Amino acid sequence: MSVDYLSILNQKGSGLNITQIVDSLVEADTVPKKNMLEEDKTVKQTEISAFASLASELNLLKADLSSMANSNKYVPVSGNSNLAISVSDNSVATSFSSDITIKSLAAQQTLQFSGSSPYTSPTASIGQGTLTLNLGTWNSSGNSFTNKSTPITYTVKVDANNNTLQGLASSINDLTGISASVLQTSAGVYSLVVKSPMGEDNAIKITTGDAQLDDFRADPTITIGSPAPSAAQKQAASDAELVVDGITVKRTSNTISNIFSGYTLDLKGETDTLSPSNFNLRSSLDVDSAFDNAQSLVDRLNFTRTFFDELMDRGVEDDEPGSLSNDPVMKAISNQIRKLTESNIIGFGANSKYLSELGIQTKRDGTLLINERSFKEAIENDPTNYDAIFNSSITSNNSNLLLNKTSFSKPKPGTYSYTHSSGDSYLDNIKLLKGTDSVTGLNYYSATGGDPTGITIIPQSSVSSASVYVGESMLDKMDSYIETILSSSGDIERRKSSLNQDLTEIDDGLLDINRKVDVIRERYLEQFSAMESAVTNLKGTGEYLENMVKSWSKDDN
Repeated sequence: MSVDYLSILNQKGSGLNITQIVDSLVEADTVPKKNMLEEDKTVKQTEISAFASLASELNLLKADLSSMANSNKYVPVSGNSNLAISVSDNSVATSFSSDITIKSLAAQQTLQFSGSSPYTSPTASIGQGTLTLNLGTWNSSGNSFTNKSTPITYTVKVDANNNTLQGLASSINDLTGISASVLQTSAGVYSLVVKSPMGEDNAIKITTGDAQLDDFRADPTITIGSPAPSAAQKQAASDAELVVDGITVKRTSNTISNIFSGYTLDLKGETDTLSPSNFNLRSSLDVDSAFDNAQSLVDRLNFTRTFFDELMDRGVEDDEPGSLSNDPVMKAISNQIRKLTESNIIGFGANSKYLSELGIQTKRDGTLLINERSFKEAIENDPTNYDAIFNSSITSNNSNLLLNKTSFSKPKPGTYSYTHSSGDSYLDNIKLLKGTDSVTGLNYYSATGGDPTGITIIPQSSVSSASVYVGESMLDKMDSYIETILSSSGDIERRKSSLNQDLTEIDDGLLDINRKVDVIRERYLEQFSAMESAVTNLKGTGEYLENMVKSWSKDDN
């Protein structure tokens, strides 16, 4: 127990416990404010923690949505192990059935350069000069070469920096599509091996005007020399050849993505020697898998909705409100996530899509409920209903338009009017940039400005007008929204910054109160000291007068 020395020393004063009174007055002046700030601080800290939990849940939701996006609604089946098929673009894949025969596989041309005398080291000097490489076709007889329709020519300079097998291989590897390596063919013997890109018309012809590099020529028209340039070819370049429903199809690769729209074929081997030589390749809509995917999505979104509700619980039933029950940012995020499941989805045909039309209803508490029968019927009637949920797409009502977009662009969802006149193409009266596809030789038209920026159209035949649909799936819209609010400049980080600023101000307020305690105490002590001094003086005067009166009374007696 503290001793009030001021009161002990001031027995002739008021007799009040000054220290105790001052302490009480200081507490009355500061404690309510301090308690209020401490309570506010606890609330702010709880809200910051809640927003961290919210960000964590949204990150998990975003990851789960990404894993669900671009999910299959079609199941492709191959009747032969020599051909694998997979869905490459769910948004444009459709059901089909075809009979296939694989006549041959695509191959790279392989050239071997062993030298007029064996190369005994990968780093032995090979001479200097310039090599010229042309891409084209060695004929089947191996005695002529034809350049590609659009000539492709490379030059490789061999000097003191790269005049070895390894150095030349490295320089050739810098060329687009061509590879080179040094191969040890036997003990102490090495060769330079050069491989062309895949495809019959990607074979390589190598010439030089420098005699030191004659050993590295590859030319079917030159049959003299040791070794002869025509002998450099060890494997001919070839195309893959298939017969699809009786129609012969050739491609430069064994991975083919432009025969069946939305599917990729992977050729493993020939089938024309098998009995029967052809087999069936097909794909069909799988409504059971589609429903399972939709059910998983509904369950995941309901989990997030329950999480939101816990944070926003107003405590009506148990008097324990959620950490963000009154927070406007939390309410806005919750409303927007719900809005994305209820609003129309455009760009998947002429009409908007709604989840409610697919048998997915929003209950009063904001959670979703899916009706299996209604969902499957909706997907069977129109498979693009599935894409509206899972698969963003660019499609057209005219199958003769091949559509795609650049990976870094994001055209605005909606319906665009495509027109072609006098050699020019337009999307909603925006003129498209014209070019020529190097693989197919067909013209393409690209949007480089306005809402359709990034869309590329390759007409497979003459199309004067059509509709082009750009659809952003519900999952992709939700993913984009979550990415925005989770960004460093997004709603959550801005709210956390605001709350942290509030905490700083609260801490400053608490520090200010602590500093003021001593000032207030000193002021009260001065005031009470002055009062005590006055009381002491008054008591002294009273005693003096009392003694004087007593003295007078004594004299009278």
